[in-house]
Amino acid sequence: MFRCERNFILWNKIGFCVSTQRKCVEDIVNLPTTPESATVGFVGIPASIVCMEDEEMAGFYNNLTYVAVDGMPIIKQARKKGIIGERCSGPDIMDIIIKDSIEKNKTHYFYGGKNEDVLIKIRNNLIKRYSQIRIVGMYSPPFRDLTEEEDKKVCDEINKLKPDYVWVGIGQPRQDYWIEKHKTLLINTTILGVGAAFDFFAGTLDRAPGRIQKLGLEWLYRFIKEPKRLWKRYFLGGFKYIYYCIRCR
Repeated sequence: MFRCERNFILWNKIGFCVSTQRKCVEDIVNLPTTPESATVGFVGIPASIVCMEDEEMAGFYNNLTYVAVDGMPIIKQARKKGIIGERCSGPDIMDIIIKDSIEKNKTHYFYGGKNEDVLIKIRNNLIKRYSQIRIVGMYSPPFRDLTEEEDKKVCDEINKLKPDYVWVGIGQPRQDYWIEKHKTLLINTTILGVGAAFDFFAGTLDRAPGRIQKLGLEWLYRFIKEPKRLWKRYFLGGFKYIYYCIRCR
């Protein structure tokens, strides 16, 4: 099983491929997809904290082919070790890969979204932005585990369509378990867990303005938009992050 070299280890628990966005894209598009499909995760503070408290999840992330940094605090931690990079969020890298894929005639499959309407919006918005994009299939699963028969049908469809990229947006940690299970069931493709990117591309959720993103404050922008849902994730998570940074010095 091939894995890209991890050049930064956070809290002696999870390894990251710290790089620029352009280098991240170059690495991902050149990943080998045999004998099993390549897997890519975009890991920020919430998922890193989960890894400290759940060995199974830590093992999953460390088994991914490529782990990108989706959090400015982690980038700053890496810089203290002399490792220079930038935040590589799922939506940003997804947008660059899709844009680059036009010239290379690569194909895409989308698995996720809250419902079929979200997928339709994603398709329409991407076609408006990139008229030559090749979307070969889309599926919005129900919010439950699929039966073996249902899952096999989806896998058979994806393998028949032979997409170069399978974009998974069903939220963490659900999408993480899905990717781990399907990396050997899907043939010769790259599976990327991008979570909220589906909502951003559908236009159902706004991203923070570029300046706010560069300041590392996108989390605050999202919290203001959805305080009831995100207060625990960001504020309790923030305290836990500081605690683990102190504990693991």
